Amino acid sequence: MNAPHDHRAGQDGQGPHPERSATAPDTPDGAADATGAEELASAEDETEHAWDSRRDLYRHSPGIMLGHSARIGGSLVGGDQHGVSGGHVTGDVILGGSKVEYHLGADTEERSGEIPGPEVEALARNFVYPPRDGTGAGAGDTAPTDGREPDEPWEPGSPFALALASLRNHRVALLSGPATTGRRAAALMLLRAVGARSYRALDPALPPGRLVGELREGCGHLVADFATSAERPLREHHIRALSERLHATGSHLVLVVGPHPVVHGGVAPVPWQPPAPAALLAGHLRNEDLGGRGVDELLALDEVRSVLAHHRPVADTARFAERVAGYARGTVSVAEIGAFGHYAAERQVREWFDSADHTLHDKAFLIALATFDEAPYPLTAELSDVLFGLLQRIENPGEPARIPVFGTSSAQRVEQALADRYQEPEDTDWGPVLQTKVQFRDRLTAITLLREVWTGHPSARPALVAWLRRLADDPRPVVRTRAAATAAVMAEADLPSAMALLIRSWAADRRLRARLAAANALALAHHLGAPHVSRILAEWCTAPDHRLRWTAVRCYALVGDAFPQEALAALTEAARGTEGRGKPARGWADERDDLAQSAAALLLAAGQEAAARDDWDAAAGLWDALPRLAHGTTRDFVLRTMVHACGPTDGPAGTGRPLLLDLFARADPRQGTDGAVLRHALAALWRRVLNDPVCSASGLNTMRQWVRAAEDDRGAETALAELMALLTISAEDHRRLAYLLETLRGEADSAPPAVAFRLHALVSAPHVDARTAAATPSR
Repeated sequence: MNAPHDHRAGQDGQGPHPERSATAPDTPDGAADATGAEELASAEDETEHAWDSRRDLYRHSPGIMLGHSARIGGSLVGGDQHGVSGGHVTGDVILGGSKVEYHLGADTEERSGEIPGPEVEALARNFVYPPRDGTGAGAGDTAPTDGREPDEPWEPGSPFALALASLRNHRVALLSGPATTGRRAAALMLLRAVGARSYRALDPALPPGRLVGELREGCGHLVADFATSAERPLREHHIRALSERLHATGSHLVLVVGPHPVVHGGVAPVPWQPPAPAALLAGHLRNEDLGGRGVDELLALDEVRSVLAHHRPVADTARFAERVAGYARGTVSVAEIGAFGHYAAERQVREWFDSADHTLHDKAFLIALATFDEAPYPLTAELSDVLFGLLQRIENPGEPARIPVFGTSSAQRVEQALADRYQEPEDTDWGPVLQTKVQFRDRLTAITLLREVWTGHPSARPALVAWLRRLADDPRPVVRTRAAATAAVMAEADLPSAMALLIRSWAADRRLRARLAAANALALAHHLGAPHVSRILAEWCTAPDHRLRWTAVRCYALVGDAFPQEALAALTEAARGTEGRGKPARGWADERDDLAQSAAALLLAAGQEAAARDDWDAAAGLWDALPRLAHGTTRDFVLRTMVHACGPTDGPAGTGRPLLLDLFARADPRQGTDGAVLRHALAALWRRVLNDPVCSASGLNTMRQWVRAAEDDRGAETALAELMALLTISAEDHRRLAYLLETLRGEADSAPPAVAFRLHALVSAPHVDARTAAATPSR
């Protein structure tokens, strides 16, 4: 039996395979022509090590699915300001979740309207001023403090202070930011802060040169959602004319623009960032009837903190304040508080899909973004166009999909989706590569959107299924993993349909990529709480179809640590079943080896979890059961499992400390502890491998790799010394390991590593304490 190794045949982790339908039937034996037989063999010979599959699943899955850290925010990358300009527009246009009415008609149309003063005062009671930090202002920027009253609630240098200074000096201010940040309320507070007592809203569809004609004397003017673009920029002469007229009439004007305004000279836009969600919630609660409860007490509730942890529109925080106040008064349950995040996400998603102003192209992008949340933007944009073409065939089959090559800017598309762009390294087979990624601001949006499109819009299912099948066969690992993740969300929402339309056909496919997509989908579905996944795996693990068996076995490697006793028992029983079937199934070259790989992966994962929690009971029980199984029909399975568990390391391309050696090092060595039980179980398995005539060559080769890995890792060296002390029981054990260390050479037949001399001293003098021998200087 060979030592475990990385079976990858290509840079993407798989070998070549024919382009075939995911549901194409097998060609009967003897009936295929030469080409078909060659294609079949190519598809069946693909392989990927189980630990590599688990690593790729965790590397490329969305953060919210597997519980690893979700990345929120990051730097926005430059782009065009979103807006509507040029052409003929009628009706309402939805941008970023806020409705903006554009009334285009004759010049006699009224272009402004009064904003009632009581409405502004009501906003003022709940308004929270943001601090200086995080405003985007440069470190050297300062806000003029001339005329500032000591009791003014805003901080110098904050976005509000900077915009207010511009409004006082020039009578005009530009407030820039996304549509969901409360920028309109901030603009009204600016007008109130400069002493305005009457307020008017101007039509944002007015050309910049027409704004002057709409200004009134002694009034505070607001233009919300004023769109600028390369075709309709805001130029210096526009701003100077406005400032001149405002000074003459004793009035003020705040223009609210998007996050990327096109402004040439004049007054610089002030980036608006709202306060932290907790501060916003506290501001809205301070004037509510809280039934005697304190604001700090309510903010400390776990359910409240969970909702505030997700970035959401300011308007949602205001709605949430009403629910929290209701809880304080006893009219709302704590469960209703915790469910608010899902309610808000569902409300936003349904608003998108119900909107007639979001085109099919826009909705395809939203679905693709939900699939590739936290993934590179170019990938999302590319594959959203593929989905659009498939959806177009359903909605209008007689008309070909027309995809604008240079249409809406990336900044506008991301802003409309209430998402952020940021830069982050992406792990690849060649190392980290800096990528521009996109993420929904509300982390719950992606899963909520996929559930809604699958269960609420069944007409889209044929296109979604075809799209996901195509993604599952993509050469890029991240694309294949996201296809599986999307199928997992669908399985959690509607298991029978997802199994029938996607996962079952993937699992029965000839190609490794399809079967691996099925395994990934079931593993992620279990993490999401889908029912009956363990039952499906148990049935498939003993199914007559070897492809279903392979899928189940590989899925145990991915998710078996969630129910390790059950998973290890299923793999052990499947190993016994291989004896009854005789020779391995055609297309699965060595079924027993794949069973051992999956067992090794779930045992390593369970051990890592035990080390992270410092609770060794469950892991010790799993490993301690293996030596007792190392006989009869399961002997080969146990020894193969041990050999495969020795291979994975904590570094790229097999570098770093072996994971199993690290597990041995971290386990508590004191007698009577679970850690000691685990260490002795590992030593017993090692002795069985080294004394087995078939496995000993693989074991010795692995031990050489472990010794080389310990050359520059003193912690690994100490653990290896302690392990060897447990391995050298007989004289034959001493001679075997002593010879290995005497003949060991470094990489590329270089000189023997110094660590080999230090460990040789231990093997030659077994009475010496292992820790002392490890610390002995090299010769």
